[in-house]
Amino acid sequence: MEQGTGSTEQGTRNTEQGTRNTQQGFRRLRAWQKADDLACAVFQAVKRFHPEHVWLRSQICRAAVSVPANMAEGYTRGALRDYLRFLDIARGSLAEVEYYIHFLRRNTVLPAEELARLETLREEAGRLLFALTQSLREKDRDGGPWQRGTLREEQLEYLSVMEE
Repeated sequence: MEQGTGSTEQGTRNTEQGTRNTQQGFRRLRAWQKADDLACAVFQAVKRFHPEHVWLRSQICRAAVSVPANMAEGYTRGALRDYLRFLDIARGSLAEVEYYIHFLRRNTVLPAEELARLETLREEAGRLLFALTQSLREKDRDGGPWQRGTLREEQLEYLSVMEE
């Protein structure tokens, strides 16, 4: 995007700050939406940390934001295998968030109910991300077509995994 032109790639812009456009691009994927919810919840939970915990706030926020960011970046890649690589990176960042939640619990840095909420979001994001990855790997093994603009959750088997 050129500076100051106001042009953006279709599907990568919100029209209002804080409003999710779920009709275009990666934003319509429930896996990305849940990862985004987790990143926002982590950010809100740790922004009140004491100054001596600034390093920890930075680490957990970077890991949490990395999950939906890698999902978004991978989605824009032209090849399915590239997208899968970015989803694997997102899963690694999600594991890092899992550890930080564990660390916060062991050191009683956040209240138990807030940690439970973060853990629930992390588990939900993890299930969706894992299922999406598995479904796309199956599509890759089968040689199914990959066109990011036509990816629809309804077409992916990972939705049925969530109902089990």
